[in-house]
Amino acid sequence: MKRVKGKYILIFMLVVLLVGALWLGLRLHEARVRHQEEEARLEAIREAEELEIIHTYIRLHYSLMGADDPDTLGELSEYYSRPRLYERAGRYVGPLSVNDHGIDWRVYLILRMYYHRAGIYLAHDKLIDYFSEEFEPDGSLRLYNNGLHPEIEAFVTWMWEGRRKEEFEAYRLRIDTIFSNYVSEHRDRGFNIPRRDITPQMYDALARAEADPDYVLDLTSLQEQGY
Repeated sequence: MKRVKGKYILIFMLVVLLVGALWLGLRLHEARVRHQEEEARLEAIREAEELEIIHTYIRLHYSLMGADDPDTLGELSEYYSRPRLYERAGRYVGPLSVNDHGIDWRVYLILRMYYHRAGIYLAHDKLIDYFSEEFEPDGSLRLYNNGLHPEIEAFVTWMWEGRRKEEFEAYRLRIDTIFSNYVSEHRDRGFNIPRRDITPQMYDALARAEADPDYVLDLTSLQEQGY
C-alpha cells in the first residue's frame, strides 16, 4: 500500500514538475516575444527618428537649392535611387563656402528673393553661422526645426512648402539679365566686371531693381566707391 501511495506521490510530483516547466517555458517564451516586440518597436522609433532627421536636412538643403525636389516628403524614391545624392542631401555637409566677398552668391540671391517676395529679412551671416556647426552647444544635432532657430525655420518652411526651386531659377535669370543689360549699357563708362566679382551691395541693388521697375540702378557708383 505504501509502495502504491509512493508511486502516486511520485507521479504527482512529476506532473507538478512538468506543469511547472511548461508554465515557466511559456512565461519565458512570452517574455522573449515581449522583448522582441519592444526591440522592434524601439528600432522602428529609431528608424523613424533617423528618417525625420534625413528629411529635415533634405528640406534645408532644398531651400538653398542644394537638393532636388521630391514630390512629397514621404516619396523619396528619387533619392533612394541615387544613393550618393541622397546621402549628401540627407546629412550635414559642413559650413557653406564663400567667395572673396564673403558670400555664397546663390544663397545671397535666395535670401534677397525671400526678402522681396515674403517681406522677411534673414541675414546671410546668420545663415552662414547656422551652418558653421553640426551640433548645438548641448551636443544635440543642430536642426533648423529644433526650436532654437525660428528665423531659419520660417525661411525653410517658406521655400519648401512653396516648392520655390523653379521660382528661384527664374529670379536668378532675371537678375542675370538685368546685370548683363547694365554692363552692355555702361561698358563705355568703364563698368565691365565679371559675375564672380559682383559684390553684396551690387546684388542688393540688382535685387531692388528686379523688384521695383522705377528703381534707378547705378552699379558704376558702387564700383567707384569700392563696393
